[in-house]
Amino acid sequence: MALDFKIKEYESSDMDQVLTLVRELESELAQKFPDVQIKSGIKDYRERYLKSGNKYKMLVSVVDDRIVGFLMGYPSVGAPEVDNMYDILPTSPGWTPPEFYLQITFVSKPYRNQGISKALHREIIKYARKAGFKEVYACIAKWNIPEIRVIRSLKFDLKDLGYRYRLSLKL
Repeated sequence: MALDFKIKEYESSDMDQVLTLVRELESELAQKFPDVQIKSGIKDYRERYLKSGNKYKMLVSVVDDRIVGFLMGYPSVGAPEVDNMYDILPTSPGWTPPEFYLQITFVSKPYRNQGISKALHREIIKYARKAGFKEVYACIAKWNIPEIRVIRSLKFDLKDLGYRYRLSLKL
């Protein structure tokens, strides 16, 4: 039987549930990389990514009123060093940056392999197309095979950057 879930835009009332997922993500990374010190992103999520009025766009997946996954991205001018300098995109009226960057996707372990990640990606692609972006892209570590599979299934082109891939979809 297929899992009944919905995708919706993040709302400020979702913060605590998203932060719970971030803690789960950090715990998984700590287990996967036991010799690496994982810096918690809770403060960054609370004070930066989930703050209203910024450049970040987040979609969440909901099962029975519980958030079980999220995808976050933002408009990109195509230069990470510039993108990281601002949280509110400084643009001229009528100008849309060329790219939309997929920063992170996470689905809670019990809800994986049920189409949630793919649905989140499809929804953000629809959003990017409607907003006038020319490309959606992600840079993904080569060890993250499940995420690479999902994005490749959506017809993203893959470019090998050495230790990671850049996956791009022209809109």
